[in-house]
Amino acid sequence: MVKLLLSSRAFSTVAVTDAFFTLVAPVAKNSARIVIIVNSVSTGKNHPQMVALQQTVQQLGYAHVQLLDVLTDDLAALNTATVIILNGGYEFLLLKNLRETHVLERLRTLALAGKPIYGISAGAILLGPDLDLYAYLYPEDNTEQLASTTAINATTIRIYPHYDVHCEVKPQLPQLITDWEHKTGVTVKRLTNNQGLLVHGSQIKMIDFGFINVIPRCLVLN
Repeated sequence: MVKLLLSSRAFSTVAVTDAFFTLVAPVAKNSARIVIIVNSVSTGKNHPQMVALQQTVQQLGYAHVQLLDVLTDDLAALNTATVIILNGGYEFLLLKNLRETHVLERLRTLALAGKPIYGISAGAILLGPDLDLYAYLYPEDNTEQLASTTAINATTIRIYPHYDVHCEVKPQLPQLITDWEHKTGVTVKRLTNNQGLLVHGSQIKMIDFGFINVIPRCLVLN
C-alpha cells in the first residue's frame, strides 16, 4: 500500500507538516530515520536548500536526518529509512541521476511495498508516471537530453506544483496544460504553493488552506 505525500513546498503549512507526521507514525521521533535525496541540484549536499531542509526536519524533532547523494553514498540507507524525502530542484536532473544509479526502480519498489515517501515540487512530480508534461511545457529544461521521461510511477497522479505562482508569471499556462490534457487524454492535478496530496493506498486526501479533506479517488485528477 503506497504512502505518499506530495506538495509544492516543504512543510509549507501546519496541515502539510501534520501530514508528514502521519507518514512517520507510529515510529517515535527520536528513533525515526529520515533520508533526504539531494540529487535534484548539481551541488547536492552543499546546496543551501538541502541544508535548510535538513535543519527544518531536525527542528521538527527528528534526531536522525541524513542527506543522501545517490551518486556517492551507500544506498542501503534507503532500505532502513523510516521516510524518504525527494526534494525540489530540477526534475530532469533528478530523473537522470536516479535512473543512472538504478535508484528509480528501487524507489518504485520501496514505494509499492509501503515505504513512506514525501515528494516536494520536482520530487513530487517524479513520484508520478513521467515528465511528459514538462517536456511539452519546458523543453529547454531538458538539458540532460533525456529521450525517455518515465519516472518513479509510484502513483498515477500527475501534479503541477506552484500552479498559482507560475500562472502569474506565465498567464498562458492554464490553457497550455488544458490543451495538453485534451491532446493526451490524461489529467493533471494543479497544486498551489500551500496545497498538497496525501496518498494512502486508494485513499486520497487534499491538503488545502490548512485543512486535510478526503476526496473521492475518481475526482483526484480533475
